[in-house]
Amino acid sequence: MTANKAFWTEYFDNAYEAAAQKRREVIDRGLLLIAHVIREELPTATAITIHRTTAQLAAVHDTESTIWRADDEATRSKLRGPTVVDIEETILDILYFARTAHPLLAADWKHAKGQADAYRAELPKAPGSEEQGTAPAATDRPHGTPGKGAGNCAQCKRLLIWDGSGKRVNDEWGEYLCCDPRPGGTRSAVHVLTAPDTTDGQPAAQS
Repeated sequence: MTANKAFWTEYFDNAYEAAAQKRREVIDRGLLLIAHVIREELPTATAITIHRTTAQLAAVHDTESTIWRADDEATRSKLRGPTVVDIEETILDILYFARTAHPLLAADWKHAKGQADAYRAELPKAPGSEEQGTAPAATDRPHGTPGKGAGNCAQCKRLLIWDGSGKRVNDEWGEYLCCDPRPGGTRSAVHVLTAPDTTDGQPAAQS
C-alpha cells in the first residue's frame, strides 16, 4: 500500500510540476506577443502596466516616462483601438492561466506603485535579437552536435541540448524560452550559453 501511494503521489507531483512549467510558458510567451504587437506602433516601449481584475492595459512605458495611458486623451491615440483590444485579449488569456497573482510575481511582474491590483511587466526583447550591434555572421555563431549537451543556461541554469539543426539550444523540456527559475533582471527571453567554450571547433556565445 505504501509503495502504491508513493508511486501515485510522484505521478501526481510530476503532472503538477509540468502544469506549473506550462503556466509560466503561457505568461512568458504571451508577454513576447504583447511586446511585438505594442512595438509595431510604439517601438520604444519597454514595459506595461495592467489591471489584473479587469485584464485591461493601463499604461505603456519607455525607459524615461509613460508614453501611453488608457485614461490620458493626450497619449491614448498612440495605440489604435484594435491594437489595444488584441493586447487585452492576450492579457486576459495570461491571467486565465495564471489564476492568481503568484505566477505573475514569479515571472518577475511587479506590483505597480500606488495602484491597487495593478502590475507592471518589463517587455522582453524578441527571441534571437541582439543587445547591440549587428548579428554575428553564420560562420561565427556557435553550433554543436544535434542531441548533445551544450552546458547550462547562464540565466536559469537549466541543462541545454543542441536541437536538430545543431545551431540552436533547447532545455530538457524542448523549450528555447528561458523560463522559471529565471532570476529577475535578466536580459534575454531565450536560453543563453554559459561562457566561452569550444564545441565542434566553434566558440560558444548567446544562443
